[in-house]
Amino acid sequence: MMKQAVPRATDSLATPPGPVQKAPALDMASVATTAPQETPRSNPPTRIFGLQDAPCYYPTAKEWMEPLKYIERIRPDAEKAGICKIVPPEGWKPPFCLDTEVFRFKTRLQRLNSMEGQTRTNLNYLDQLCKFHRQHGHPVFKIPQLDKRPIDLFLLRKEVTARGGFQKVTATKKWAEIGRGLNYTRKQCTSMSNALKNAYLNIIMPYESYLAKHKPATAAAASDSSSESVAGVKREASSDSGMESGQTSLATPAASPPSHHDTPAPPARRSKRIKKDPTSYADSTPSSPATSRSNRLSAEPVTTKAITETDAEAEANPKAICELCHEGGHLDKMLICDGCELGHHTFCLNPPLQHIPKTDWYCAKCLIAGEDFGFEEGEEYSLSSFQQKCDSFKKEWFEKQGYVDGKASEDTVEREFWRLVESTFETVEVEYGADLHSSQHGSGFPTTKRDPKNKYSNHPSNLNNIPVLSDSLFRHINSDISGMMVPWLYVGMCFSTFCWHNEDHYTYSINYMHWGETKTWYGIPASDALQFEETMKQSVPELFEQQPDLLFQLVTMLSPGRLVANGVKVLALDQRPGQFVVTFPQAYHAGFNHGFNFAEAVNFAPPDWCHFGVECAQRYKEHRKHPVFSHDELIMTTALEDKAPATAKWLEHEMVELLERETGQRSLALKRSPSIRVVHEGVDRPEEEVQCMHCNSYIYLSQVGCNCTNKVVCSDHMEESERFLRLRYTDDELRQISQRVHTTASKA
Repeated sequence: MMKQAVPRATDSLATPPGPVQKAPALDMASVATTAPQETPRSNPPTRIFGLQDAPCYYPTAKEWMEPLKYIERIRPDAEKAGICKIVPPEGWKPPFCLDTEVFRFKTRLQRLNSMEGQTRTNLNYLDQLCKFHRQHGHPVFKIPQLDKRPIDLFLLRKEVTARGGFQKVTATKKWAEIGRGLNYTRKQCTSMSNALKNAYLNIIMPYESYLAKHKPATAAAASDSSSESVAGVKREASSDSGMESGQTSLATPAASPPSHHDTPAPPARRSKRIKKDPTSYADSTPSSPATSRSNRLSAEPVTTKAITETDAEAEANPKAICELCHEGGHLDKMLICDGCELGHHTFCLNPPLQHIPKTDWYCAKCLIAGEDFGFEEGEEYSLSSFQQKCDSFKKEWFEKQGYVDGKASEDTVEREFWRLVESTFETVEVEYGADLHSSQHGSGFPTTKRDPKNKYSNHPSNLNNIPVLSDSLFRHINSDISGMMVPWLYVGMCFSTFCWHNEDHYTYSINYMHWGETKTWYGIPASDALQFEETMKQSVPELFEQQPDLLFQLVTMLSPGRLVANGVKVLALDQRPGQFVVTFPQAYHAGFNHGFNFAEAVNFAPPDWCHFGVECAQRYKEHRKHPVFSHDELIMTTALEDKAPATAKWLEHEMVELLERETGQRSLALKRSPSIRVVHEGVDRPEEEVQCMHCNSYIYLSQVGCNCTNKVVCSDHMEESERFLRLRYTDDELRQISQRVHTTASKA
């Protein structure tokens, strides 16, 4: 396949692996450490997509000594935006305390257009088309152009599908209408209809026919309207005789513009997952070219011993079992998929393969589904080396667009970011030092351990202190939860981004920018969270089919413009040095960096968060997502440890809800298994022994299990064979604790 040059924000500035050595100190005079005076945007707003600004607040020095109480006061107004900005009082300026000579961090690589949901769906489809045609003998793939721009093959497929498929579109002469749907006009390209028709016939239809043939019956039935058989359709471009019957070359269709006007296909896309170490084939010395044609052959050498290995040996090696016939043997005919790395006998394939392919080979499942998306790990840097990379990249990027020394306005940077994110054929790769544990790297704030005499070490608004303030429930969690109770650090560069997500357990978060260039945020209030999720699913159903838990993965952007068009409320703000951003429970948020900057963030959970926490725990259960902590254990620990009347006042409702929910679960278990043995065990067990093996939810208060294993289940996933119902507290003990909280609350 032809390679396409991809601009990358990478160079040789990364710190080489090995012993940590001192790097040049970051010149703090070279980065912005204070923000200019706030100037609200015009009304009506001029920001891209017409977005309104989220609210900004200015606490006094006295108010900022109690940050959680201040956030509680502004919450009724601020939570309507999902996010808000807080500018601390004048003079509140903690020093930056990291040793910039020894601080090292690794980045994540981010391809901008691979993160936008609809663009990624488009790229995935192009990738699958490319794999399919390359696998069938034609590695050169050029995308035909119309009006000097490449035809959007994914959108072409959708437009044809929406009108009943290729044959119906051709019979009803709808190709011109489809061209208009792709923003072409006859005035611009007189051969529009023929070009689109041939692009579909030669490039899309062979793959769609393959999908219909190889998808499961239910999927094939659903795709009948979009996947016609090639049989019976008169071909308007000659097919290459080297291809299998019914397949078409990806050479330029006859009616398309000449090949020098075509756009090279995007380069073979790398998996964004951090993969396990590749399998080593060093022990399998090939004895002839026939045995060394490809490392997709089984790792076993092709010898009599390998072919006649025992069933036990075959069972121990999953690649030695064919995914189609579920049998081993014939290892010289065992083809390993480059996607799933599972074995397939060449004679079990449909149609059978006579020879081992000399290029990458993918099974039908991987050709259809592709790979899950995630970020690759980048290089290791010091702050000074990363600053050089960031400044050089931004300067060069915007100088090319005519800006002197690359100095572009914030509005220009924001518009350019979204242009790149939504571009199918322009790929830019940047790096982001994200989710760096302060427990490993240190905090940018002074701390009591490192800087005991610094007045900011004990300040309540220091991010190291916020999670364990008296108003935060996290002070009742005994273990450090990195990223929730312990801050994480973020080192940004121009265009590096954080994708749409809400916080673990729907908690609050607070982010402080120590220094650097602007960070733009987008927020969606909790009231619009469900509409946001529905819009995402409708916009990129293919991605959700591939990754049902996509919203938990923090790897997908969707343009605020698309969200607003679908009735989702989206607001924005610009965070600058010395400013805080607060995100509210269940509020989705995303954003990007305008250049080199350094921020720090942590979570907290005041009392008004509790009902969100219950909802999130139930959602995690439905999606089998591992929770970070046990919500019920947190409520129980608070009830037992905090006897203050003010606490009891809000805790009373939470205890009543917990009691009703827990006794209901126990009743369900007893109903399903009336003879089950009930065991009261008044001690805490390790986390792995209070987590349902099916839904992964924490079941701190009661577990259903069997004496033969430490694994347990919740009452929703119990079977008749379960032997005991183990209780942390009896029903009476739970009622007594709830009553005690009620009595204390009545005195408040």
